[in-house]
Amino acid sequence: LSLHYTSAVSSNAAEETPWPTDSLTDSPGSNEIFKTCGQPEIQRTLKRIYGGAKTTAGKHPWMASLQIKTSETSRHFCGGVLIKACWVLTAGHCTGQRAENLQVALGKQDLMKRERHEQIFDVEKIIVHSKYRERNGVPHNDIALLKLKPVDGHCAVETKYVKTACLPNFFFPDHTACFISGWGETETG
Repeated sequence: LSLHYTSAVSSNAAEETPWPTDSLTDSPGSNEIFKTCGQPEIQRTLKRIYGGAKTTAGKHPWMASLQIKTSETSRHFCGGVLIKACWVLTAGHCTGQRAENLQVALGKQDLMKRERHEQIFDVEKIIVHSKYRERNGVPHNDIALLKLKPVDGHCAVETKYVKTACLPNFFFPDHTACFISGWGETETG
């Protein structure tokens, strides 16, 4: 089994905090300014796998790996998207852990090894949509925010491997082709 980053076309848990209605702000003293969003510097894609394509480091620099901290290492369990230097957008169903048990890895491609360009942050706060519910196994309002804990006074720093995603201020028309990205198996056996 090999896990690689891919892309394709087509309490004991988080506290229930009111969903922020104003602009997200980063921590005081955090003056991280990202010059670009949604524009990778790396364009290369490898062979197609499971209906998608194996990607290269930096191809989707806004992707975040949510990880459970263990005594010796950490384990990826969900994905997210960096939307501001100190904020990651993820699914509400990914927040069943306490913030102190989580970390976020940015700039990663291969989850099985440490990479020189990765940035690792503890999670300071989890905000789950106030109307997040699961009915008959189907999640509703399945969205959450993770506030990253700054390291040496800074959250994410823009590099060619770490960038924010652009958030649209409009709705896409039905049937708009989009890209999805995440980590998954690239081979069997």
